[in-house]
Amino acid sequence: MTLTILKDGVPQTLAAAKGENLLNILRTQGYDINSVCSGNGSCGKCKVHFLTTPPPLSRVEQRMLSPQEISEGMRLACRVALEGDCTVEIPSDSGMAIAGAGVEKRENGDGRCFAAVDIGTTTLVAALVDASGSVLATKGEKNRQAAFGADVISRVKHIHTGGLGELQRTVAAQIDSMLLGLLKEFPAARLESTTVSGNTAMLNIFFNEDCSGLGFAPYTPAFLSSRRASAASLGLSVGGDVVSVAGMASFAGGDITAGIVALPAQDDGLAMLIDLGTNAEIALYGRGKIWCTSAAAGPAFEGASIRQGMGAVNGAVCSFELVNGNPRVRTIGNKPAMGICGSGLIDLVAGLFTAGWIDSSGTLKRTGASPLIRINGRRASYVVAGEEESIGGRPIILSETDIGNLMRAKAAIYSAASLLLKQADLHFGDLEKFYVAGGFGRFLNLENAVSIGLLPDIPADKFSYVGNASLSGTRLCLLSGESRKTRAELSARMTYIDLSSFPGYMDQYTAALFLPHTELHHFPTVVRKMGR
Repeated sequence: MTLTILKDGVPQTLAAAKGENLLNILRTQGYDINSVCSGNGSCGKCKVHFLTTPPPLSRVEQRMLSPQEISEGMRLACRVALEGDCTVEIPSDSGMAIAGAGVEKRENGDGRCFAAVDIGTTTLVAALVDASGSVLATKGEKNRQAAFGADVISRVKHIHTGGLGELQRTVAAQIDSMLLGLLKEFPAARLESTTVSGNTAMLNIFFNEDCSGLGFAPYTPAFLSSRRASAASLGLSVGGDVVSVAGMASFAGGDITAGIVALPAQDDGLAMLIDLGTNAEIALYGRGKIWCTSAAAGPAFEGASIRQGMGAVNGAVCSFELVNGNPRVRTIGNKPAMGICGSGLIDLVAGLFTAGWIDSSGTLKRTGASPLIRINGRRASYVVAGEEESIGGRPIILSETDIGNLMRAKAAIYSAASLLLKQADLHFGDLEKFYVAGGFGRFLNLENAVSIGLLPDIPADKFSYVGNASLSGTRLCLLSGESRKTRAELSARMTYIDLSSFPGYMDQYTAALFLPHTELHHFPTVVRKMGR
C-alpha cells in the first residue's frame, strides 16, 4: 500500500505496511509533527488532515477532536493504523516566531564563513557568520525531535528504548538542511567550521552520545566539556569540523554558558539571566563569581502542556486583557484563534486573577463571575474565544488544569531564582540587571509576569529582553579568542546549585505555587511589554 504525505504543498509518496502506525512513519521520515505526549494519546496535538477517506474514529479522537474537525477528516496520527492507500496533509506551523531568526541577508566578503547553531529543546536556530563576525543570515525552525516528546525527559526515555540513533539523525538532518539552505544564498561561501550550543541533553544527543543517565539520579551526562568532531561523522554534508560550547552541569548546558558570554560583564554589580524554556536555566553572576541552577518548568510556556496550547504562530492568542469586564483578545497575525501561546497564557491568568475570577490557588470562581466561565461537573474552564472567533468549530478554552500547569512552571522558576540568591546571601533588590532570554519572552507582558509571581517585583528598568542569548554567545565563541578564553574560565568560577537536594526548596516552591495577593510596587498602572 502507498502513503502520500503533503506538507506545505510538497507531496511525498512512499510504501507502507498495513497496520503501521502513522505517527511512527511521520517521525521516521523527519516530518515536523506535534507529539507532546510522545504518542500515548493524551495531548491531542498530532493532528493530520486526511484528503482521502479517513480511518474510523478511536475513542480518544472522539474526545479530543471537535465535530467540525472530525467531519473535515482530521485525525490524530498516534491513533491511526493504516488500512489502505491514503493521502494525509500535515498542518503547517512554519510561521512560528523564533528568537534570533530572521536577520536580513548581508553580503559576504572573502567567501569564508562560519556557522553558529543553537540546539534548543523546542527550536533550532542557525546563523551564518563571516570572518569579521557579522551575521550574514539566520534561519529558525521548530526542533523536529518534538515528535518524540516535548521535553528533555521524554527524549531521554526514548533513548532508554533504543532511540538514540533516531533522535541524532533527526536533529542532524534538520541542522544540515538549515545550513545548506543558508549556504545556498551565498554560492561562493566556504564553510570553515560550525559551533553549536544547547542544553546538556541536546548536545549529548547531537554528538550521538548515550545520555540516558540524565533520566535518573545522580543524573549523569555523557559529557560536559567541549567536543569536536567532523561534520561528516555527525551526518552533516556541509563540511568542516563541529565544536560544542562546554556546559557547566547536567542541567546547565552550553546554552547558559554562551548566554553569559553574550551579556555585559558585571565586575562590580550582579546580574541574573533566566532563559525561559522547557528547562529554565538560571545564572547569577558578577564580582568574579557565578551561581547557576535549573528549574524543570515543563513545556507550559511553549504551549505543549496546555490543552489548546501552541507555539508563537499565526492564530495563537498572544495577548489578553479585560476592559470593563469584557475580554479583549489579540492573536498573532490577527488571525482567527487556533490556540494559546505562552504570553497569552500569562495574560489570561493575570487578567482573570486581577478581576477576581480565579483565586490564589488557580480555581475558577463558580458563581457570580463571568458568563464565559463554564462548569462541567467538577471542572471549570474559561472561554477565551468562541466558536465564531476560532478555527475548527470549537471554542478556545482555558481550563483549571491549564492554569495549574502554568502555576507549577512559574513556581519552579521563581523559587529557583530566589534560592539561588539566598545561596549567595542576596535578594532580588541587590541585582543591577535582570536579563530574560528565550523565544516567548519577546511577547511577554512584564507587568503580568510580575503579577502572577513568575518574575520579581523590581524596577522595570532593570529588566532587559536579550532574545536568543545562547546563539549570540555561540557566535562570539566561534571567532573570538577572548570569548573562548572566557568560556573556558566560566566552569572554574561556577557554583551549581542542585535544587533536588537543596534544604528548604520544596517549602519555597510550595509557597510560590499560589498567585500573590500583594500590590505591585514598581508596576502600579503602566502595562509594559518586553522586546517591543
